[in-house]
Amino acid sequence: MTKNLPIFIFGHKNPDTDSICSAIAYAELKKIQGHSAKPIRLGKINRETEFVLDFFKLPVPDYLPTIRTQISDLDIDQVEHLSPKLSLKTAWDKIKNTKIKVAAVVDETEKLLGLVTLSDITSRFMDILSNTNALKATPLENILTTLDAYLLAGSKKEFKPSGKALIAAMSPDGMTPFIEKDDIVLVGNRKDNQLKSISEGANCLIVTCDGEVSEDVIREAKNNACIVMRTCHDTYTAALLLNQSIPVEFVMAKEDLIVFQSSDYIDEIKNEMLQSRHRAYPVVDNNDRIEGFITRFHLISGNEKQAILVDHNESSQSIDGLEQAKILEIIDHHRIGGLVTGSPIYFKNEAVGSTATIIAGLYLDLKIKPSADIAGILCAAIISDTMYFKSPTNTGKDEYMAAKMADIAGLDLEAFSRKMLDSSSAIINMSSEEILNYDFKEFFLKKYKVGVGQITSTKTAELDLIRKRLLEHLHETLEKDDYHVLMMLISDPRREGSEILFAEKEKGIVNKAFNTGSKDNSMFLKNVVSRKKQIIPGLNSVLK
Repeated sequence: MTKNLPIFIFGHKNPDTDSICSAIAYAELKKIQGHSAKPIRLGKINRETEFVLDFFKLPVPDYLPTIRTQISDLDIDQVEHLSPKLSLKTAWDKIKNTKIKVAAVVDETEKLLGLVTLSDITSRFMDILSNTNALKATPLENILTTLDAYLLAGSKKEFKPSGKALIAAMSPDGMTPFIEKDDIVLVGNRKDNQLKSISEGANCLIVTCDGEVSEDVIREAKNNACIVMRTCHDTYTAALLLNQSIPVEFVMAKEDLIVFQSSDYIDEIKNEMLQSRHRAYPVVDNNDRIEGFITRFHLISGNEKQAILVDHNESSQSIDGLEQAKILEIIDHHRIGGLVTGSPIYFKNEAVGSTATIIAGLYLDLKIKPSADIAGILCAAIISDTMYFKSPTNTGKDEYMAAKMADIAGLDLEAFSRKMLDSSSAIINMSSEEILNYDFKEFFLKKYKVGVGQITSTKTAELDLIRKRLLEHLHETLEKDDYHVLMMLISDPRREGSEILFAEKEKGIVNKAFNTGSKDNSMFLKNVVSRKKQIIPGLNSVLK
């Protein structure tokens, strides 16, 4: 288990109190052990869970819709950020030392403006005639730095070149046809050529080979607002370096860029990357600020998100994209489903009434005393999942752990359980969809898709008022989502049983499974309150 990567801990979809509280408590235990653990939820919390978290003043875990791998999960390449005014020479020096030979051109807020590669820079020198406009916009500082030159006369304010540059390789008399106003002229140490260039209107004089410049030339240059600089480089080298002083914004690619966001999912960008021929692709955040570059290599060496599953072990009940995650552990009290992992994991599965019972036991095994609020939610989860020890899934260990956690939290077990179970009883103002999804789980029994929702309510009169619309919703959902059997349990701990409403594609399945004779798809089953020990085994015996 990698400690510096976040570990997402979550229960099943349509989470119940045990699912949410177990995730919070186990994440807290992992944090104590030094891991970066984060509890998350896979759906809206129900009223009972809301009551529990409010009672113990704990925040609701963040919702995570998918655990698919995103670019933000990868160790993408960090590259140079270049200013658009940076010289080509400096850009070349920075890019040639990078692994992917590309750099991002950004503004002062690091927003992406364009991309530049080594080939972009080299191709510029094959198209020298196009450099006129670029030289016209080249900052004086670029030329001074690139040519290792120093200023003898003039200033940045007076530097206004036409964009054309030439070498004064002829006598003064032969220079007139070639020099135009505001040109850049490269000259040697000949005073007459220097003065002729100034008189013809040159804007910038570059004296090469560390040539001598007299006071007369300096004075004449100042009188004509002509820049004079001197470089140690020979004339040929100086001419080459002058083109390398051009701002990188003139060679960067800025049209039709393929840009990804750090929140993009790998499975969605893979095809686009494989179908194009680029070496690397820029990655930006939500504000278009550059974060790095992704390459094809990252597609095969991606870091999966790390996950720990609690209160479930079937992929149909779990988060979207689970197949892309690295499952580290599973803590559960249900039947073992068909989940497959890529490597051995820690799997703790016990025949108890609540996952919270197992997690409370892990605290005690490690001799770690949970805080009062964590002990409180563990106690609440055990009460919820065992229906205050009335469920057939209840064990002596559940009762022992609930009492132990209640003692740490300072709870009156009887009073708290009554208040908590009452918090979810009112169903009259809930929609049919809310009631079905309150604590809903999906199962695959052989080839058959089965869905079972469960809610606790002691309001029998309320159920009678909404029974018809609940049954209508069950039949609609059965057809829409292609279930073979769809059931809703309204469990009543005071009556010690459950009202069961159902819809089925193959008539007679439910009646056969529970040896009943319901004709209106509704019945009360005494002592039936457990999905995993009573409902699923019953259906499985018929469907197999």
